Amino acid sequence: MHNFCLNRFVELEETASTQDVAKQLAQTYDEDCVLVQAKMQTGGRGRYDRGWHSAEGGLYISLLLRPRKPVKSTAELSVKTGEAVAQTLQQLYDIKTKIKLPNDVLALYKDSYKKISGVLIETSAEADKIGWLIIGIGVNLNNNPSKDIDGISARRITGAAADITIFRDALLGNFAQKYIQWQMVMQK
Repeated sequence: MHNFCLNRFVELEETASTQDVAKQLAQTYDEDCVLVQAKMQTGGRGRYDRGWHSAEGGLYISLLLRPRKPVKSTAELSVKTGEAVAQTLQQLYDIKTKIKLPNDVLALYKDSYKKISGVLIETSAEADKIGWLIIGIGVNLNNNPSKDIDGISARRITGAAADITIFRDALLGNFAQKYIQWQMVMQK
């Protein structure tokens, strides 16, 4: 596993939501850089509490961070996270992608773009600084995405099964670079 800063890795077979598990950890412990991953979620969600179909075969992770940056900076981090997902899909599977602001990654399939990933950031603020933030990432790798989101999976595009662990580790490596850039810009 790419370990740019991970202090704890919580791996679950099934949970309602990795976001909820990470939020409990954020409120209970003072740890930074905690990754929560589940093989499936029964209550996965996106922005505005929209459901995210989370059947086995996808990547469902939440990353708890404590960057102590201005709250307004989280929008930029959401975009950078989407860019890391897109970069990983391109590197590993040669999938052409584009970012749909503020938090979706779309993949090209048969001349149209379909949703392959979503990013959700939740924060707790102290004054105008982030106390903690949790970045939830769902990526359709081998699962069949819900038809109501007009989604697509990497397996459907490439015709081959994706290795979830290899994808996760590559994604964390790409995210680490973007996160470090984000921190440096936000320090100015």
